[in-house]
Amino acid sequence: MSKPSTSTLMNLLSQLRQRNAPLYYAGIIHLVAAGVTMLLILFSQQQLLGINIWIKPFKFMISVSIYLFTLVWLIGDIQNKRYVRLFTWQIILCMGIEMVAVIMQAARGVKSHYNTDSTDGIIIYALMGLFIMYNTVLVVTLTYRYWRDSFPSLSRPYLWGVRLGLLLFLIGSIEGMYMSSQAGHTVGAADGGSGLTFLNWSTQYGDLRVAHFIGLHGLQVLMLLGAWLGNRSAGTSRGTYWVTAAFLLMLGFTILTYWQAIHQIPLLSLK
Repeated sequence: MSKPSTSTLMNLLSQLRQRNAPLYYAGIIHLVAAGVTMLLILFSQQQLLGINIWIKPFKFMISVSIYLFTLVWLIGDIQNKRYVRLFTWQIILCMGIEMVAVIMQAARGVKSHYNTDSTDGIIIYALMGLFIMYNTVLVVTLTYRYWRDSFPSLSRPYLWGVRLGLLLFLIGSIEGMYMSSQAGHTVGAADGGSGLTFLNWSTQYGDLRVAHFIGLHGLQVLMLLGAWLGNRSAGTSRGTYWVTAAFLLMLGFTILTYWQAIHQIPLLSLK
């Protein structure tokens, strides 16, 4: 029973590598780094803000690897080779700097985000913010191309899943910028304290990370939904309607969780 699934996975990885090898290998490197940080979680007892110091780098590595593999697939349908080349290496640079900073600060036992405790902490956090903002600008250019061009080889449900998913990603990015302007993700208390297992979203106060997470990873949900509906409905308008409905639902949930956070209401209250 394992052979078909293994073969499917290998075929998918092969397709990803063919679509954009540099981004593909960047994603693989982040997955390997995630495995290393998982081992560090198991063998290190050091904590920061009440959780193991290596949990945050592990979560970031997984999230960034998913993001990179998503971009591998998306950029494979863009025909402008010069744009693809520039986009690819600039994304790798942005994510590389972000991840090096997160790992380096974890190794030092200090915060990477919202670190205003020292001059070097402020400089590193500012550098991270600069490159994440630039990463968002790059995604804006990709979004523009997907909305401007027709992509006749793609099914309409999938194309609209990508278009609306990229919009949701940008909304999540804007929410992340707001979170940075607040110098923390918890609303109503200092960062840290009781949180959901692994995710660490606050169970006592508002947490801006919830809406940020839904916005960023809604891209993958809408892409996969669009691809599935495209295969089932052969590209008819019905599939597009369902993708649009899913986008509106996720947008509404993003807004709702943001509203909860700024009103100091946790996603799940476990007081």
